[in-house]
Amino acid sequence: MKNKKWKLLLFICSLCISSGCTQKQNLEKHSMTATNLGFDTVISFTAYTKNEKEFKKYENELSKQISYYNKIFDRYNSYEGINNIKTINDNAGKKPVEVNEDIIDLLTISKEYAELTNGKFDITLGSVMDLWREAREQAEKNPDNTFVPSMEDLENAKEHSGWDKVQIDKEKNTVYLTDPKTRLDVGAIAKGYAIDKTSQHLKELGVEHGFLNGGGNIRLLGNKPDDSNWVVGVQIPDLTQQATDSISSLSLPGNTSIVTSGDYQRFYVYDGTIMHHIIDPETLQPARYARSVSIVCDDGTASDILSTALFTMSQEDGQALLDKINKEKDIHASALWVYDKNTLPKHLENSYKNQEYTISYSPSLKEKIVK
Repeated sequence: MKNKKWKLLLFICSLCISSGCTQKQNLEKHSMTATNLGFDTVISFTAYTKNEKEFKKYENELSKQISYYNKIFDRYNSYEGINNIKTINDNAGKKPVEVNEDIIDLLTISKEYAELTNGKFDITLGSVMDLWREAREQAEKNPDNTFVPSMEDLENAKEHSGWDKVQIDKEKNTVYLTDPKTRLDVGAIAKGYAIDKTSQHLKELGVEHGFLNGGGNIRLLGNKPDDSNWVVGVQIPDLTQQATDSISSLSLPGNTSIVTSGDYQRFYVYDGTIMHHIIDPETLQPARYARSVSIVCDDGTASDILSTALFTMSQEDGQALLDKINKEKDIHASALWVYDKNTLPKHLENSYKNQEYTISYSPSLKEKIVK
C-alpha cells in the first residue's frame, strides 16, 4: 500500500503487550518484527514454540498471509495477475471485476456493518477520503502551506458514495461500481480482517500461545503458556510519547482482539488544529469526541470496524451501538475511551483519571482493567 514515513509507522502501534510469564516445559519465546510486509505499518509476532525452527515455519506463513492480504486490499497499487480494490475502483462505471472470495467476504461484512452502524462505517466514501488524503500529503510535503478541503468539494464527493452504487455478484465473484466516481476505501477494515484471518491460519498450523500485532490491531493466540491472561496496554494518545508507554492496561484471555483508533496516528496541523484521518461520515470532518477508542472483542474484523465507528460518535451513542450489535451478532464487544481536558464529556460512568487523561470504559471491562 501507499508508503508512509518510517517515523509515523512506529507510532501507529497504539497498543503494547506485556508477555512475561512462566513458560511450559520445553517452550521457548520467539519474536519477530517486520516493516515491509504490508499495510504501511509494523507487524510483530510473538509465539512460544518448541524451537526456533518451528517458529520460523510460523513466521514464513505469517509473511505470506500478510503480503497476500495487503495486495488484494490495496487501493493504490496494481499487482500482476491480481484483481484488487484498485482494480475495482479503476473500473468504476466501466465493467464488473472478478475478484477472489476474500474480497467478496470483506465487502459483504462491510455492507452489513454499514447498516448496523447507520452509516458510521462506510467504505464507499473513498472519494471523500481522497480529498482529505490529498490535504494531508500536501501538509507532509510543505507544513507551512496547509489547507483543508472545502465543504462544497466534500459534499460533492459524498454524492458518489453509497451501497446503492456497489453491485456484488456472489455467484460470479464480481464487483461493479455503477458510478464512475465512486471509490472504495477499506482502510478501516482491511488490516483487522487480515490480522484475524492470519491468526486463524497460525492457530490451525499449531500456534497455541502467542500474539500478533499489526500496527495496533492485536490478536491474542491462546493464553500465556502458564494459562494466565495477557496484559495489553493502551498507548498514551500523544505522538511525543514512546510507543510502549501505556495509559491503561487490560487483562485479557486468549483468542481476544483489541484494536485502537485515535487522533494521534495520521494527521496534520491546520491553523493550530489537528486534522486527523478518521472522518465522520455525517460531518465529513475529522471526528471530535474522544482522543482514542479501543475495542475489545472476540472478532478482530469487528474490532477494527467498531473502533472507527465509535470514534465518530459520543460515548453514549457508542455504548448503545455496542449493546445493539452484541445482541444481534453475539461478538462480546466492549470499548475503552480516552479523553483529555479538551474533549472530556460532562458525565462519565465507569471512569478514572490517569495523568492528564480520563479513561472511561464499558461496564463489561470493569474487571479487566489493570490501572
